[in-house]
Amino acid sequence: GIVPTLNDQGYFLVGSDGGVFSFNAPFENSLPGIGIHVDDITGIAATADDNGYWLVGSNGAVYAFGDAHYYGGAPSGAVGITATHDGGGYWVVGANGAVSAFGDARGFGDLPSVGVGVDNIVGIVVSHDSQGYNLIGSDGGVFSFGNAINIGSPPGLGVHVNNVVGAVPT
Repeated sequence: GIVPTLNDQGYFLVGSDGGVFSFNAPFENSLPGIGIHVDDITGIAATADDNGYWLVGSNGAVYAFGDAHYYGGAPSGAVGITATHDGGGYWVVGANGAVSAFGDARGFGDLPSVGVGVDNIVGIVVSHDSQGYNLIGSDGGVFSFGNAINIGSPPGLGVHVNNVVGAVPT
């Protein structure tokens, strides 16, 4: 996973073992650094001031570092995490498009609630004001909830891919 800093001058990377690499961003420790051994980390989200971050594992476990507060874990099958712009909460998405909201994050719907059955969601990106989010599929499909804007996707253009691995907020 990768997430940019608030000022877009750096970023955080996380490996499946929970090792965090910060580039022009504050390092606030990592799972190996505190003696936790996993191999299922699927995403990272930064706090509003970049002085903390959350990691999420495929089992739904959420780990908080720095000034990130723990608000709860998600069901198994988690593939991504994104934070509210004030850093007071986060959303976790599963491969089936189910979205769990924590802290001050509001739920705007998810794929199971609208009767869409998929198993290829790979990421979630919050809207500019935290009033919506886009879910991204490995086929490039984009599903929008709340006020998140959908300006198109590869399947909508007739392009067939199956190897999209994530998305980065703009």
